[in-house]
Amino acid sequence: MTSLLDELRGLSSVACDTLDAEVASRFGPFVDCTSNQAIAYNELSKLDSDGKLVYQQLIHESIEVAHWMFAKQSDATLEELAVELMMVNLALLIAPHITGRLHIQTNPKLAYSTAKTIKNAERVHSHFTHLSPSLSPSRICIKIPSTHEGLLACRHLEAKGITTLATTLFSLEQAILASASSCRYVAPYVNELKVHFEQGYVDPDRDNSLFLCGVMQEYFRRRGVGRTEVMAASFVTVEEVMQLAGVRNLTVSPGLLEVLAGTKVEGWTGATVGMVGRWVGGEGGWDEGRVREVERVVREGDEGGWRMAFMRAEGGRAEGKLVQALNLFVGVQEGLEEVVRRGVKQGL
Repeated sequence: MTSLLDELRGLSSVACDTLDAEVASRFGPFVDCTSNQAIAYNELSKLDSDGKLVYQQLIHESIEVAHWMFAKQSDATLEELAVELMMVNLALLIAPHITGRLHIQTNPKLAYSTAKTIKNAERVHSHFTHLSPSLSPSRICIKIPSTHEGLLACRHLEAKGITTLATTLFSLEQAILASASSCRYVAPYVNELKVHFEQGYVDPDRDNSLFLCGVMQEYFRRRGVGRTEVMAASFVTVEEVMQLAGVRNLTVSPGLLEVLAGTKVEGWTGATVGMVGRWVGGEGGWDEGRVREVERVVREGDEGGWRMAFMRAEGGRAEGKLVQALNLFVGVQEGLEEVVRRGVKQGL
């Protein structure tokens, strides 16, 4: 009997949205592994049956290396370095269970600085090389928030051979600039990040966001845009995942992976599989005049023109969702830095 996860894998490239190696092993192999500060915090906060941190040794080793690195540079604090190393170390535990790339997100506190984001991304990339010299650089991807500054950083990094994913994407305006910056992936969020932090909250704009994922893929197809691919993210239900089956890449959280693996295709009465692709396949899907104007300002390097277009995107909601996501991620980043401070104090 075929499961929904099997069906999904036949239609899309599936990534695991987790830093839990046990999940990756149980439901894998996956193509890619994606993560962010919230995923890392949840993993690093896990306790064993004795009430001790599951990853106590990993935290200790990351702090040790961070101390050594801190003395040799002036671009990051000890806490920032240790957080980066902890995330990379967690990702490396999953490497045996994926065939593609390990994705690590840059520090969200740097999202409005192109120069600092570039340095951060290069440093995270170098952590992989330092901690796992045998890992091919082609298996590393750096996730960068899709601010104007972040997307310009992607352009610089891609030119240097560092693969990037433009994350926290809520508009076609961001996708157009990301593709012009040669990003390997764009990650449109089906649900705003708040749904994962506030119990019971439902994104009122979810249906439009589902459609937007399909629109982005169709835009890349019709325009013949470089190599940029959609990697849809931030799912809440299995129905959302299956509606987007057929989108090039999907990244799915552990809870949904478990439901997908345990649900048989035969008798499935949920959403029509691949529904969004069929919606988008017809005429339209976007305002051609608006898209051409965004393409023009991107082509001409008109930063003010792009910012204005993004500010108005999706009735003004896209920029608000990005700001909300960055606020939440910054809060979790600070939580991770506190984990490091506690570790230093306790002599981990």
